[in-house]
Amino acid sequence: EGGAVRRRWTTAALCGGVPGVVLQCWMLTAGSWDLLRWGRQSDFYDVQARSLLNGTFAMDQRVLGIESFARGDQHFMYFGPVPALLRLPFVAFTRQLDGRLAAISMLLALGVTLVALLSLGWRLRRRVVTADDRVISRFESVSVALTFFAMIGGSSLLYASSRTWVYHEAILWGVALTLASLAFLLAWLDHRSSWLLVGASAFAMLAILTRPSVGGGALAAMGLVAGRELLAMLPGDRRRDAGADDRDGESDGSDDPHARHWVHGTLTVAVVVVPVLVYSLVNWLKFRRLLGVPFDQQGYTLLSQQRRDMLDANGGTLFNPNFVPTNLVTYLRPDLVGLDGTFPFIQPRRPVGTIGSPFYDLIDLTSGVPTTMPLLLGLALVGCWAVARNGNNRLREVWPLLVGCGAGTVAVLAIGYLANRYQSDFLPLLAVGALTGLPVLTERLTSGSPRRGAQSSVVTLFGVLVVVGTLTNLALGYSFQRAYGPSTHPDVVAGYIAEQSRVDGWLRDGELAHVTQAPSLPDGSRIGDVAIIGQCDGLYLSDGGVASDDKPTQWRLAELSPSHGGARGTITLDRSQTGSFSLVGVTTTGSSSDAPTEALIEATIEVGIDVDIGRGIMTAVAINDGVVTRGPDLPLGGIDLLTWELFADPVLGRFEVFLDGRFAVFTDMPSGGAVTVTVGGDADRVDGQAPEVCDGLLADLESSISEPLRLVPQG
Repeated sequence: EGGAVRRRWTTAALCGGVPGVVLQCWMLTAGSWDLLRWGRQSDFYDVQARSLLNGTFAMDQRVLGIESFARGDQHFMYFGPVPALLRLPFVAFTRQLDGRLAAISMLLALGVTLVALLSLGWRLRRRVVTADDRVISRFESVSVALTFFAMIGGSSLLYASSRTWVYHEAILWGVALTLASLAFLLAWLDHRSSWLLVGASAFAMLAILTRPSVGGGALAAMGLVAGRELLAMLPGDRRRDAGADDRDGESDGSDDPHARHWVHGTLTVAVVVVPVLVYSLVNWLKFRRLLGVPFDQQGYTLLSQQRRDMLDANGGTLFNPNFVPTNLVTYLRPDLVGLDGTFPFIQPRRPVGTIGSPFYDLIDLTSGVPTTMPLLLGLALVGCWAVARNGNNRLREVWPLLVGCGAGTVAVLAIGYLANRYQSDFLPLLAVGALTGLPVLTERLTSGSPRRGAQSSVVTLFGVLVVVGTLTNLALGYSFQRAYGPSTHPDVVAGYIAEQSRVDGWLRDGELAHVTQAPSLPDGSRIGDVAIIGQCDGLYLSDGGVASDDKPTQWRLAELSPSHGGARGTITLDRSQTGSFSLVGVTTTGSSSDAPTEALIEATIEVGIDVDIGRGIMTAVAINDGVVTRGPDLPLGGIDLLTWELFADPVLGRFEVFLDGRFAVFTDMPSGGAVTVTVGGDADRVDGQAPEVCDGLLADLESSISEPLRLVPQG
């Protein structure tokens, strides 16, 4: 009977979890369902895996860019190596999958998350519902399905899946491995089998070697359990003896309860210490320090005066207790998203104001937990209340997991950086709390006389909260994926604006209200504002931010006309031998960021492609007035004809080249002047790439502001 009950419960959970995974797959692939789709900054772990095969953590600085940490002539990344281990079987044989494995890796992390939640959910239910033969009611089945969908498809994990880059991949794996560690720890509390405790330690170690902030929550939970085991070893303490015979697991064969506690206590201490030692060893090998990251040595710090000032104000670190009040209030605010009349209809709002005077590195577009995970938050409050107030000893054993998960949120609360992706660090706490609160709630409404009206109301409330959380994360993830994320390809941004216009045409007149035309970008803008420069010389989308360095960094390029630095074409590579191929030359006249605005300078940038047949790679090289910039090594594909794209943007001072849709090289260029593009001798230019989205918006704008001529009859 008990097995049938568990099967029914698991089926209900999968009815919610599997559709959540399907929605995640859609987001991971940007609606293409292509799990091998290339993504920018998706190759960090590929390169790390290749370095590990060579016996080092050092990586190519061209790949790391501003995320590199220099130690001598070597460069390292602060991301842990665990997701790179999954790439080892692939990078050992080919480069063709570099930058294309992140979506599969992230989908696998979501699978691990679902399995861990299934284990946690069932074991937590057993601690609330003590009768193994209690039938799963339809009310409980629906509630379980909705809760599991909320955790997988309707939580901040959906937002994390919006970009298959290293930041979000680390988050998904950090959450997955943390939940797996907690699942093993809870199983050990049930069965007291040593291998379960070793499993909890192994996954905790993998978690902190992926994302130390959230992984530290699993380690903290194990530490609390270890402390409780040590207290139980004290003479005269019988807290662990009471109910020890009720465990349904394995025994170590000892009849002496204190000897058993010594074995368990010693093992628990060991499995807490080992992950810390391994993490410290890896950190020392990279940064020559046991704990922490030398942010003053990061590439971004060397480039950004804002970052250097922030570190000086906070003792050389990104973390400071002064950030906790502002961060905590921000992540608990329910008003950081708002309805908008333009697709996707829900937009994030940038937090304004701080508590005290903390010096932040960045306050990014950030939503609050009450709007992104409302059902989980409500159920977690119920679960925490039940653990604190319930006299059930088995339920009270859950408190180390809750407190440990709470400790896993300390890092994102104490960092001087507010970002929407950091909300995922709250998920282990919310998931464990929700999976505790769910059976407490369903048991109260099903035991004794069933309360049909209350059950219907609760299911309706669950459904509404799931819809709110899912639509919010779906809208925020969609916008970040295709509009507001940094380094988004201009074609993707243009497609986002075109989709807004198309949906508006279905609902209204198709004329977007937030479009302006001007000779230059406006000084101030709101999120979602669209600016047309000149007669569609360029099209730009704003995220509403305010740059500290007075640069227009809040604007995203969507389209660039061929006469103002936009060019596309093809190039045929002769792969019979290693050589260099001329791609494009650009001459620009404008102002430099290092010179007064009135001082105009001329720059000449030549771009070529170096092909290394032996290594099977190609590398774009930009020569900017004698300064050589080499892009990352890109694998040679199976065809000789490549497509190329150039964005030499005189408005933002952006110069980027893409080969077959993959980022190839970038360099600085003057802003505010004219741009002349000359195609190299080995390449062909494809004309006719007019800014179609901009032309349509400009036509709508001109028709909306023009007044038709009206003839007034005389006499």
